Amino acid sequence: MIYAIKNNWETNEKLILRYKKMFFQSRITNKIRMERYAVWDLSKKKLREKAIVREHYRMLNTKVYF
Repeated sequence: MIYAIKNNWETNEKLILRYKKMFFQSRITNKIRMERYAVWDLSKKKLREKAIVREHYRMLNTKVYF
């Protein structure tokens, strides 16, 4: 759980910004988004296809042009 307590010298806007910063740094939003829908695990074939595509783009990024 994340909470922010207002300091005496702090404005409401500053408090909200501090809370937002703590919230997004905790990565709770990512977890909520990932759990929003039930998804199936990828099949071995799909995993392999994605790995091949990933490897192709890595090769293009590391290729040196003269």
